[in-house]
Amino acid sequence: MKSLSLSLLFVLSGTSQLATAAEDLAAKVVPQVVPALAEGSRPWRSPQFGTQKEALGYSETAFAVPKGMEKQVQFWVDIYSKYTTQQGVIHDSENVDVIYEVVDLSGLKTDRERQRKIDAAKKVISEKLSKDERERLRYQLGQKDRIRDGIFYSGRYIEEMETIFKEAGLPIELTRLAFVESSFNVMARSKVGASGIWQIMGYTARPYKMVSPTVDKRNHPMEATKLAAKLLRSNYNMLESWPLAVTGYNHGPTGVRKIADFHKTKDISILVQKVDSKKSLGFASRNFYASFLAALEVEKNAPKYFGSVVWSKPLDGQDLKLPVSVRYKDILHWFDGDDDKAQLFNPHLTSVARKGRPIPAKTVISVPKDKYNVALISLARKDRTVASER
Repeated sequence: MKSLSLSLLFVLSGTSQLATAAEDLAAKVVPQVVPALAEGSRPWRSPQFGTQKEALGYSETAFAVPKGMEKQVQFWVDIYSKYTTQQGVIHDSENVDVIYEVVDLSGLKTDRERQRKIDAAKKVISEKLSKDERERLRYQLGQKDRIRDGIFYSGRYIEEMETIFKEAGLPIELTRLAFVESSFNVMARSKVGASGIWQIMGYTARPYKMVSPTVDKRNHPMEATKLAAKLLRSNYNMLESWPLAVTGYNHGPTGVRKIADFHKTKDISILVQKVDSKKSLGFASRNFYASFLAALEVEKNAPKYFGSVVWSKPLDGQDLKLPVSVRYKDILHWFDGDDDKAQLFNPHLTSVARKGRPIPAKTVISVPKDKYNVALISLARKDRTVASER
């Protein structure tokens, strides 16, 4: 499917990792800032996973930390809950619990300034290490603020996502992969082509006919969730293990199967240690399941790690299937000309659509509930006009 560095997955709201079209909200810096409590928040609910007897491959210990991966999971718990995006750690890429230095990036305004400070710290550390240790030196940006904000934004989508996974017969814990992939930023776009909350690659979505010039359903939170459920079920059916199936979401299930077959084991704790083998997982893939377990831990115990947390209210929108083709400017009328809001409600409409290419009939869009009847009347008039011209 894809193989992205975990650090990349969390800088997707920065302009250096995004498209450059000025009118595209996803191409701007999209700060994940939690609004004041009076601005659309609601009480946070601790995850209610419970007993899911009917879920595929489920048991009470299905997502317990595998023996031998405790330090790896704790590393990601710390990245998600201890260090903010104004900090990062220089660490050993194979023994991730070996942290050489915490780098403070506060006050640095540009990527170049940040990189210069990181490189300087690495250089000092390298002088004290062996050649092998120097080759394993790695920098990881902290994510505390993004995960905390992600918990807020998850309130818009998580309950419906859980319903989709339940109906698919999958453990609802898997919905928390969205924290690892995008921290629930619907505008997340990676420079290698992964897109949306679930960071789905174009070639992965293509067989499901999810992408057209004007509509990219990878960026529709619920359509993407349905596809993610299908992919994870397929991974499990192939690999017969949730740790491997989750790892396959990052590395590709066929690649994971080849590595498991080569080493004659399905034990993820063994496979992530095979770093010197010709059949091994790269850093992102061997840390993917650990980061998922860390996300489960941090979200489940959010008050412990972040203090007070709240959910966003779901977006106040209503779905509408277009009876006729429309242009984006027509949709903007129903948002009082607010382009950013229209994109937030409809992240699946592409920049091509926003530049004026007609959005085809039968496309499902979301409009503010208080403009739903206005939109219906407008579309009915347009439908009659189109019919009279035939």
